This record gives sequence, C-alpha cells and structure tokens, in this order.
Amino acid sequence: MSIPRFHVTYEVTTPESAARGDLAEAGYIGRGEWHTNRGNPEAELSLREALDLAYPQEDCGRWFCEIDGRHDYQTGAVERRTVHPPRTITAASYNRLHRLLGIG
Repeated sequence: MSIPRFHVTYEVTTPESAARGDLAEAGYIGRGEWHTNRGNPEAELSLREALDLAYPQEDCGRWFCEIDGRHDYQTGAVERRTVHPPRTITAASYNRLHRLLGIG
C-alpha cells in the first residue's frame, strides 16, 4: 500500500488582477514553499507536509481551502492555498480528514 500523496496549490490575487477578474499567479507549492509544477515530484506531499504549507478552513467538496489567505498589505496581494487529497481517497478517509482538520 502506497502512502497517499497530497498537493498544495496557490492563487495570488492583486488589486490589478481582481479588476481584470483574473489571478495574478497560480500553481503548485512544493517542499520548502517553492512554487513548482504538478509533474515535479516536489509537488507530491505527505499530509503532514501539506498541512505545514496551508491552513485549510473550508471544505470545498473535493479539496480544503484557506478562507482568509496571506495578505501583503504593502502591495494589496492576497495568496490563498488549497490542500488537494489524492484522487483515490475513499469517502471514509475524506471524512476522517475533514474531522482531523476541525472543519464544519
């Protein structure tokens, strides 16, 4: 049985990108908080590593996301991170993860 691998994604919104109805930047976060691509093995994380990179507060049905995000008050940019469980996660394991995160 293999260890489940999680992904953490990020979205950055700036005042300028919000005015266009778009994101300024988006992608995956790997170990050490480096922005990376999905195909990079550094983007595949254990649950512990994923939770070190993001503080999910909301269940979005197939992933867990931050509500408030990280604010850069000098530029107005906001970065929000999302934890994505493996696609093969069972409903029971997803519910256990939901309880572990204290969401709901």
